[in-house]
Amino acid sequence: LFGAGHVGQAIARAFAPLPFALDWHDSREEAAAPGVAIHDAARLVEIAGEIAEADVVLILTHDHDLDYQLTRAALTAGAVRYCGLIGSDTKRARFLRRLREDSVSEAAIARLTCPIGLPGLRSKAPEVIAVAVAAQLLQMIETP
Repeated sequence: LFGAGHVGQAIARAFAPLPFALDWHDSREEAAAPGVAIHDAARLVEIAGEIAEADVVLILTHDHDLDYQLTRAALTAGAVRYCGLIGSDTKRARFLRRLREDSVSEAAIARLTCPIGLPGLRSKAPEVIAVAVAAQLLQMIETP
């Protein structure tokens, strides 16, 4: 999980009783909290580039450019199981264009999920997003 803002905190709380091992990162010292590792942006991108094939990645930082760098690193690291990016359809379209301009393969791009969470929920409340993401990931891991 990249991002320890309001949504990141809500996701961490929602995931606590669920079958997920949370590895949580942010670049801002003010985001320091129990369980959050603070690194500079370059190190965060390195971490995203080390994602394993079976891993699930959630990207929801405070910075769109950092979100892009993390997304690109995670998608090009290998066949990451799920790469979720918080954002709108407009953000998705911008990122897809940039990924293609950066020659990221279509197979890698196809692994991007943006917006995150179950479709159809309109609320932007962090707790609703967290529940929607948790449900989406539970569906993914429980589907044969």
